[in-house]
Amino acid sequence: MPVEEQRRVALHNQIAAAWGEEAAQTLFDLLTPAGHEVATRADLDAGFASVDARFAAVDARFDALEQRMDDGFARADERLESAVNRISATFERRISDAVNTQTRTLVWSQLAALVTIAALAFGLR
Repeated sequence: MPVEEQRRVALHNQIAAAWGEEAAQTLFDLLTPAGHEVATRADLDAGFASVDARFAAVDARFDALEQRMDDGFARADERLESAVNRISATFERRISDAVNTQTRTLVWSQLAALVTIAALAFGLR
């Protein structure tokens, strides 16, 4: 046994002889074993401050990541909106061209039918 532990056992025996075994055991249960340090409030506060600083750093990293993601989503939204607008404009132009072509074809075919009917009407007389 180390010297300190021997002294501890001797002290325990003396206290047990004077106060009884239960009181000696209770007292030694409350004492810090040899070689162990007791953490002070300042030690705990310093440890908590360190943990708080690390959490703050992690929070800052998450905030930066969130901002980058928001910026990326905003750029993607802009590109998507631009693509949708281009596709819509192209679609509207093609529909307009198709309607114009159809209208011209209809007018010319109606005119041709009218001329044909008129020619038949005058030709049969």
